[in-house]
Amino acid sequence: MIRTDKCPNCGSLDIGKGYWSGYAALMPLGKPLSMGSKVIVRVCRECGHIFDLQAEKPDKF
Repeated sequence: MIRTDKCPNCGSLDIGKGYWSGYAALMPLGKPLSMGSKVIVRVCRECGHIFDLQAEKPDKF
């Protein structure tokens, strides 16, 4: 997958970066005691489209 800094919804180049907060961690299946990982997302500052989700700690899976 080619990563771009262009919104796939509206074409804007004004892109921000953030993460899900609270209990919105990505949890691995079959590992009930794992703390999981935050999910990092990119968001268009023009239309609000959220895209390019990524696990902060992929080694947890």
